[in-house]
Amino acid sequence: MFEDSSLTSTERHFAFEPTPAVAASRGRMRYVSCPVCDASRAEYLFHRVGVRFVRCPSCGLVYVSPVGGAGANYFDIERTAQLTARDRGLLERDFENFLELLSARLSAVSHVTLERVLLLGRSLPGFATSPVARRVGLELVPLSDAAFERLALDGSLEFARDALARRPGAVILHELFEACADPGALLAELKRELPVGTPIVVTYANVDSLPARLLRRYWPAFFDLKRAFFSTSNLALLMGKQGYSLRAQFGFPTTRSAGYVFERFSSRSAAARLQGLRAVSVPLRTGHQVGIFATREEASAPREKLSIILPVFNEARYVADVLDALLRKELSIDRELIVVESNSQDGTREIVQRYEGRAGVRTIYEDRPRGKGHAVKAGLAAATGSILLIQDADFEYDLDDYESLLEPILQKRAHFVLGSRSLGLDDWKVRRFAHGAFKGLLMNIAQVGFAKTYNLLYQQRATDVNTMFKVFRRECLEGIELESDGFDLDIELACKLAKNGHAPLEVPVNYVSRGFDEGKKIRFLRDALPSYVAFFRYRFR
Repeated sequence: MFEDSSLTSTERHFAFEPTPAVAASRGRMRYVSCPVCDASRAEYLFHRVGVRFVRCPSCGLVYVSPVGGAGANYFDIERTAQLTARDRGLLERDFENFLELLSARLSAVSHVTLERVLLLGRSLPGFATSPVARRVGLELVPLSDAAFERLALDGSLEFARDALARRPGAVILHELFEACADPGALLAELKRELPVGTPIVVTYANVDSLPARLLRRYWPAFFDLKRAFFSTSNLALLMGKQGYSLRAQFGFPTTRSAGYVFERFSSRSAAARLQGLRAVSVPLRTGHQVGIFATREEASAPREKLSIILPVFNEARYVADVLDALLRKELSIDRELIVVESNSQDGTREIVQRYEGRAGVRTIYEDRPRGKGHAVKAGLAAATGSILLIQDADFEYDLDDYESLLEPILQKRAHFVLGSRSLGLDDWKVRRFAHGAFKGLLMNIAQVGFAKTYNLLYQQRATDVNTMFKVFRRECLEGIELESDGFDLDIELACKLAKNGHAPLEVPVNYVSRGFDEGKKIRFLRDALPSYVAFFRYRFR
């Protein structure tokens, strides 16, 4: 602000004098929708280095909007990061360690030998000189300032056309998407240039990582001049639109000098007084993540079909009504109903047998009850749909919520959806039992504790991980081997899908609990306790 001193006291007024950051932001006049899910509504977060960052409320992407204007070449690490010789050496050694890890992971998940590797994105000349880089035939593509501007604004890969024509065995996008206003256009062009099955390795700063959540406003300082900050889930969503699925992920090795770290938490002048810190190396957990993606050849896009998995055991009171309601229900896509009957002793099997031969109904009969998880796994193995949904054989959950659960998946805004009982107008549909009120209280408390534990261990933001309504695309199960036979399969499924890069999107659902005297089967010590332990077993295995 400045005051015009030529005016009298009665005529004084103030005018706004924009800072360089505000002036730079005003020069960016091209507002964009979310680059991942195309949502047009975004929440303002903050200004940084002259740009305006927003968050997509749908997929959680943090990105710059509006975009436009010329800036420093983000890929020129020498110019933008201003590294000392020591930190430069540490950066090159980290990249060598990354190539070693990548080689082992690719061999394990897809039996691909790392060779003829093309690196697009941030790089130093030293990245290509290590013994590991020479062994895998690493090629770096230099990027001029003009080419960077075309890439950043339009997703143009013209600068890499010749290198892509040589058909690399794998492509590393080293913090590449985070420089682009339209990463989807870049990915579509990349897919057209590459043979089917070529692995794409994406390194990125994971905004949902534990370091990002703990460091908060200090965290972006560890990453220079990004236009976007991804999470594993919205990155997987972006890649899934072009048919790529996440095959493996691991943390990018990061080591810096103590001086480099200190600069991120203080002023440069204060850091300059402690030059001795440059001699001390510090291994870091910055949330820098690596995802390995691949696609498979398909003749054509499959027609969408919903497979409803219905495990049934001793449900003679409800099962016929549930089956009739599901068969009457109108959906916008095809459906199949897979009933897994576990040798009930109350006449349930005989009721299920009456539905054999009905259009869209498949029945599986187990010789003995081995647990809900075992029945669900049998149903999943038999399913042929592109979307899978697990349904209990009672009316605790509202079948009219199917449309809300399917909508984000059909609109390609999510791969994995949870129907949350803790969202919506009635924001906590607690269990209220006429008999066994204390058990109901324990289960309600456990529901909150389970969600908090899941969010902490798996870097998620779920409110109800115990919900029956779990809906996901078939490809989410790729590379996953489900083990649990009991109710803990619900937790195993949520944990392994999250580790596979598929974070749940939650939608509110209706819920009216039934009591233990009405056939509810879950028990605290037998079922809830092993389910809670499963969070830790699948996180740290």
